[in-house]
Amino acid sequence: MDEPFARRPRIGAILLATITISLALITLFSLEPFPFLREDLRLGASAVGQILVQLVTVVGAIAVIVGVLNLMGVHMRKIRPFSGASLYSLITILTLLIILALHILERASVLKVSLPSASDTPLVSLRLMDALQVTVESALAGLLFFFLVFAAYRMLRRRVTIWGILFIVTLVIVLIGQYQPAGTFFAALNEWIIHVPVNAGTRGLLIGIAIGTVAVGARVLLGQDRIFRD
Repeated sequence: MDEPFARRPRIGAILLATITISLALITLFSLEPFPFLREDLRLGASAVGQILVQLVTVVGAIAVIVGVLNLMGVHMRKIRPFSGASLYSLITILTLLIILALHILERASVLKVSLPSASDTPLVSLRLMDALQVTVESALAGLLFFFLVFAAYRMLRRRVTIWGILFIVTLVIVLIGQYQPAGTFFAALNEWIIHVPVNAGTRGLLIGIAIGTVAVGARVLLGQDRIFRD
């Protein structure tokens, strides 16, 4: 059986990878105070890193604008007369237009309602966020609670394992600890679970994601993996 054809790394891909890694290292040196660098090198790296961060911010903002315009185009194409599915697209478009109009009016000081202590705080946008976004997040949190309880019930019905028991015990402790006053046993145990195992697992996942992103990016830049356009 013949071996699969190995893609040879191209000079352009290697050069692009070298430039990208160099810019990433310069940005890293500008964000972290490395004591082994000389003062002039640290200042130069900091200046270049700030420029790179500003460029990434501008590119990210442009990407958000392009994404919003693409979202508007997709929902505009979905709007059809006498169609139930188009109602959600219409609500999405109207919500976006209303938020943009409110923000423009607040920026132009046409619609200005603020606190006496903070004259620059736009209360209309904050009240709208409290009335809609916080309400939706609270409803989703309530649904998550019932989903966790139902998942624990289904887990007990299938088979009993040590990991299932650990999940159910942790779930019960966290749910009870949320409604216990500070200083009680379940409240202290809930706080320990959140600050030690949960934080450790979250940091482990983030470190793994970062390492995987760097590895996949390096393989794509060096031509070892196929990208979507190939």
